[in-house]
Amino acid sequence: MAVGAAGRRWPFALAILAAVVLAAALMAALAHGPEVYPGVDGLELADTLTGRRIGVVTHQAAVSHDGRLTTLVLTSLPDVQLSALFAPEHGLGDDAPGSLPARAPIYSLFGRVTQPTRRMLSGVDVLVIDLQDVGVRPFTYGSTMALAMEAAHRAGKPVIVLDRPNPMGGSLVDGPVLEPQFRSFIGMYPIPYVHGMTIGELAQLYNRAFGIGADLRVVPMRGWNRQMLWADTGLPWVNPSPGLLTGDSPFYYATTGAIDGTNLWNGVSTDSRFQVILAPWIDGARLAERLNGYRLPGVIFSGSSVPLPFTKKIWSGVRLQVTDPSTYRPLTTTVYVLAEIRKMYGNHLVFRLPRHGPPLFDQVWGTRQVRLGILRGDDAATIVARWQPGLQKFLALRQQYLLYPDVRPPETRNPQTIVPGIRAVSLRK
Repeated sequence: MAVGAAGRRWPFALAILAAVVLAAALMAALAHGPEVYPGVDGLELADTLTGRRIGVVTHQAAVSHDGRLTTLVLTSLPDVQLSALFAPEHGLGDDAPGSLPARAPIYSLFGRVTQPTRRMLSGVDVLVIDLQDVGVRPFTYGSTMALAMEAAHRAGKPVIVLDRPNPMGGSLVDGPVLEPQFRSFIGMYPIPYVHGMTIGELAQLYNRAFGIGADLRVVPMRGWNRQMLWADTGLPWVNPSPGLLTGDSPFYYATTGAIDGTNLWNGVSTDSRFQVILAPWIDGARLAERLNGYRLPGVIFSGSSVPLPFTKKIWSGVRLQVTDPSTYRPLTTTVYVLAEIRKMYGNHLVFRLPRHGPPLFDQVWGTRQVRLGILRGDDAATIVARWQPGLQKFLALRQQYLLYPDVRPPETRNPQTIVPGIRAVSLRK
């Protein structure tokens, strides 16, 4: 009897032990963090590209989960030949050329030539695009991708886009939608300044909604969801451009890159790059106090002074600290800063006007309404309210091209833009 009872207890004890081991494994996995694999780590790529001559649009920030350059990953696949390499703005990076397979011609797609020619594509069977975007419309990699897709379509070449994370996540959408008259290389299609999409989702949107019509396939990521910031992915951060040194840099770039075309300075070429908004005539402590009075979501301001490179003249103003990325709105914040500077300093704030064509500020924002509103002295809330109808239309269109889930708890699935003086506006349809 005793032996039989002990024998019956063994399965129960083993079940308990198994449960403990499983719980420990799960806790270890959670402690290690999520595993995100970019499109270049797609399991099906070998079957798709074997025996093909490929052209690749890429740069130094396109790396695999284990940090290898995309070109090396692709050329390690069986019987894949790299026939042409295409570099976007900022080129391939210092380390890339020495790591490339021999004899592949390298073409720049920034400057005089912005898209592949038929001759460049003549030895290519498939055009592969792998670019690390930052989620901001004027960042030119989205335009380079669109122009390359157009060229491939004209040449009858299929396109494969290898998807990558949006460093700001997949939910942040802010700023005016580009108006057609401001179409340029820093903004080709009617999307907001901050669009909340991955580059693969943008490829689908551009291809279908805006009529590129390429033979397109997007290789999705594994393990990514819309709430992930860069730090959540576990992936190495490789600068997609010289000034974006950390995974949270895109939040600041989105905010202060939007002052281009004014006589203000965002600290570029210093350790404060993109984190400040400065001028020689601003009282930074006073401006910070007034801006903090608005209690803008996800950000606080402090006074700051930075010497201008070369001249060492001190420029002063405000330093931004993003405290809550989930509620922060970059372009909304920029409007409040510019409107407050206009209130405090009047005509000291200058928007530079060219002899021909639209002002750079208007091209960057994709509309002239922001500049004109600031010059009129409109409240910041009024200026922000003007772009909300266009934003809502975009959000409805965007929904059709999203590839990844929103995994928030049900009670938090509707993020809100909370701006003083404006009713809450849902960022999802």
